[in-house]
Amino acid sequence: MGAITGGGVVGEGRGMDITRALVRAAGWTAAGYWLVYTVGKVYMASRGEIGMPGRPAPPEAYADIADPALAQLGNAALGLAAAGLALAAILPAARGIPRPVLLGALTIGAVFTVLGLTATLMHSAPWPETVITAIGAFAFTAVTVAAYRRAPGTATAAPPAARAPV
Repeated sequence: MGAITGGGVVGEGRGMDITRALVRAAGWTAAGYWLVYTVGKVYMASRGEIGMPGRPAPPEAYADIADPALAQLGNAALGLAAAGLALAAILPAARGIPRPVLLGALTIGAVFTVLGLTATLMHSAPWPETVITAIGAFAFTAVTVAAYRRAPGTATAAPPAARAPV
């Protein structure tokens, strides 16, 4: 990595292209995971149930929830926000977001994604749900770490013009 190319820029080259592609794939995967979550929550809201599609919560779980549909729509909104956050980590348009704000939000998102995986494992969810959640947690965590490291492909990476010329 850190190859010098004919373009005269340090840090560009095949290694950086691979890193950029992997980081962007992680961002899109994390966003996709959260969009799947969002769709599931909207579906559960339409049924007036809490829980996850295919495994609604037991009846006693409804005692503390006045409006299950509204609760699920709130969860869906959080899922949509997390998907947008994952995309903000990799899209150049998000470069205007102050780095500390983006990193703080990504950290919170990564923590909640990993907590979701923990809950999925603790509740012995069906294996497809567990695998999808694990992929989402890995992808969100990977894009968060990449943003902290200012890896190529993230909104926090230095633009090519700002890199040191040879």
